[in-house]
Formats: sequence, C-alpha cells, structure tokens
Amino acid sequence: MKRPKLRDSYKLQTSEPYPINEIPEDLIGKIGGHFVYLLYIGRKDIAGGDWGDAFSSAIGGVHLDSPIGIDDVVLGKMAWSMKTVKNANPFRCRNVRLISGRCSLDYSYGITDPHKDIQETGRAVLGIWNERINIAQDHYNPVRTSILIRSNDLLFLLFV
Repeated sequence: MKRPKLRDSYKLQTSEPYPINEIPEDLIGKIGGHFVYLLYIGRKDIAGGDWGDAFSSAIGGVHLDSPIGIDDVVLGKMAWSMKTVKNANPFRCRNVRLISGRCSLDYSYGITDPHKDIQETGRAVLGIWNERINIAQDHYNPVRTSILIRSNDLLFLLFV
C-alpha cells in the first residue's frame, strides 16, 4: 500500500524494509547463509540469539540482544521481537505456542501462587506483555514479531 503524503514538522521516516509477510528472496538467502555458517563451524542447534544475529545482519539492523523488552532487532524506527520455536514437523505445523518470557508475576503484581486464581494470573501475564508492547511502541513503530520454527534436524521454516 502506498504511504500517505502528510504535513509533518518532524520529518520522521518509518519505512519498512519489506511488506508484512512478503520476505524478499535475498533476505532469506542471507539468513540461510548465516545458519549454514553456524552449522559449518560445528553448532548443533540454533538459539534465539543466533536468530536475532542472522536477521539483523540480513536487514542491516542492530540486534540489541537484551533479556528485557520485546525490541530485539531494530532498524531505524522499526523493531522486531525475535522468537524461536522447536517443532518435530515445522513444515506441517498449523500453530505454535510462544512464551512471553521475562514475566515475574511476583515482582510485577505480587502474585506468589500463580495457580491460586488462573484468571488473575492470565490477566497479569497479558498486562505485562501489553505494557512491554507499549514501551516498545514509545520508541519504535511498527513493532513486529518474527518467528523461526526449527526442527530437531535443523530444517528451518521462517515467519517474519
């Protein structure tokens, strides 16, 4: 979709490197090349940090590699939350379960027994996640989630 022409005194540019779910072939080749290199030097598995490194290198962005926040990779005013999931059949799986991580219910809400009230626990987890999104959007827009599904034998499937 074409970007609208606006009167903007700040002249901010929020251009995206590619449309959502339309990953350029050269980007896939660069990411694949990074993984091939890791396997060539003897790596037995690809971790979340490797996914962030490969993606940021491919797009010319910066991998923040921080254990807090959801802005793992940034390029200009855009950020990606990088997720990895292992699945025995990545090309056939229809859904995956993502872990929000960095969620201390005790620290954030004082919940010491998460099983006592499941509804309260669920609202608290969503509250923490939504606040992390709000913080990321204070600095970056758009914010996307990028998922790498990898199998046990390291065949990969990529969602960006």
